[in-house]
Amino acid sequence: MDFRNARARQPEIVRSVQKDARYANELSEDLSDILRLTGPRNWIKYNQLCQLIAQLSYHGFASLNNLQTLGEEYTGIIQVDGDYKQIPSRLLQLVAIILEFGGDALFLRVLQKLELHIAAHDEIVPDAKKKLQKLIQYMRQSPSYIKALHKSLFYLDAGKYQLSKRTTGINYVLIRHWLQPEFSLYGYKILGIITFLQVTVSLAIGGWEAWKEHKRQQLEALKQAAKGFIQREKQSKQLTANVPQCILCLEPRQNASLTPCGHLFCWICILDWLEERDECPLCRESLKKSQVIQLQNYA
Repeated sequence: MDFRNARARQPEIVRSVQKDARYANELSEDLSDILRLTGPRNWIKYNQLCQLIAQLSYHGFASLNNLQTLGEEYTGIIQVDGDYKQIPSRLLQLVAIILEFGGDALFLRVLQKLELHIAAHDEIVPDAKKKLQKLIQYMRQSPSYIKALHKSLFYLDAGKYQLSKRTTGINYVLIRHWLQPEFSLYGYKILGIITFLQVTVSLAIGGWEAWKEHKRQQLEALKQAAKGFIQREKQSKQLTANVPQCILCLEPRQNASLTPCGHLFCWICILDWLEERDECPLCRESLKKSQVIQLQNYA
């Protein structure tokens, strides 16, 4: 049998989720009270698990027994598979429950392991490590945007309220009308548009801030590179200033050579000079190649 024409609408699904959340919270409070009896140390250490255990127990009991939750029974809806033809399998329902109430923690845990794995491998170049770590940082922030976008789609076209239901393909169908047929759904559509615009603006602002931060880092890196270049140039000039230069090539003397008149030149430079002129480049005294002495261990 095809239940496609009996799709549950936004009011039934939202009210069902609200009812289930209320009952699960009551169960969580009862578990917390029981845990408190074991002592304050255990209560402080394990109290946060009460909410998770309550959610898994409440929804898991209904799924394992192919029953409606109290919220689903209240609004007259049941879960069906992606083809709207039959009740989803117990395994598929359990996967949806685990994803709904433990998916965020599991996702963050995987990202943490991945970040440690990247940091521990020295063969990854530092620049690649930095980019991967930034990508992981963005991925940590992504679930809230994805959920908000998913919720806006639900408000616009009903379907799946929880992201876990969309992942597993589980749908809701209405088996008992609890609202009047003329109940207006325009409020949900307006809410969907507002939510979608809010997510879009938030993403645009986040992207703009990320782009500005990227440009700021590029400018800072450019400034550091320029500063390093200027510093190296200063050091190079200082070193060059302290090294005696050849008057012919205006560079540090190579294989210093001495003339009888007491002037120093590069060995190659003075020989090339004497190929054309028989005089000292500085004092113009007569000079021959045989009179030039190459000095050892002298700059």
